Amino acid sequence: MPPNMRNSLGKPNQNRLAAFTLLELLVVIAIIGILAGLMYPAATGVMRRAESTRASNTAYNLKAAISSYFTEYRKYPVIGDREETEELRSDEELMDVLLGSDKEAEEGGLNPRRIAFYSGKQAKRGDEGKYKSGINMDDSGGGTLWDPWFDFYYIRMDLDYNNRVETPEWDTRTDSQYLPESILVWSSGKSGDEEVQSDNIRTW
Repeated sequence: MPPNMRNSLGKPNQNRLAAFTLLELLVVIAIIGILAGLMYPAATGVMRRAESTRASNTAYNLKAAISSYFTEYRKYPVIGDREETEELRSDEELMDVLLGSDKEAEEGGLNPRRIAFYSGKQAKRGDEGKYKSGINMDDSGGGTLWDPWFDFYYIRMDLDYNNRVETPEWDTRTDSQYLPESILVWSSGKSGDEEVQSDNIRTW
């Protein structure tokens, strides 16, 4: 039987098989690319919501820590006279107190009993000395608290003890000058700009 006859009656032509396999492979690659394109925005949205949830939980935990400090010492953890409208940050000055740093046992410390009012996980290192999502603790047991976007949390407290705090200037959701709160905690969100209120994280 001639060779070309055997090829048509026996095994498939190898060139045709190779071309068909390559075509299938290209189709599969195209489908994977389309699916990846569809899934990426969804995955990004899930991650963004997870970061916001983590930041919100941390903000409320920080508020609770400040409230616990007030219950213990009958004052707020600030040094000297401060204006109520002054925005404090979750930097060393505040967090050393709430973490119960060794330095707080020294003269002038605001937490001489060294009670740990706040606890959390270790922050992740970023660029330019910044961190994200947790506590950057130092050798004394104090440190700084960071949101998921490499920034501090911001705080206002009822420093004149009249059961209200002045509304932050950027909060345009209300016309009231005051909020019926003792402690406000917020993060400026992914944008890093408080004026972009859509991504701000707040406890009120």
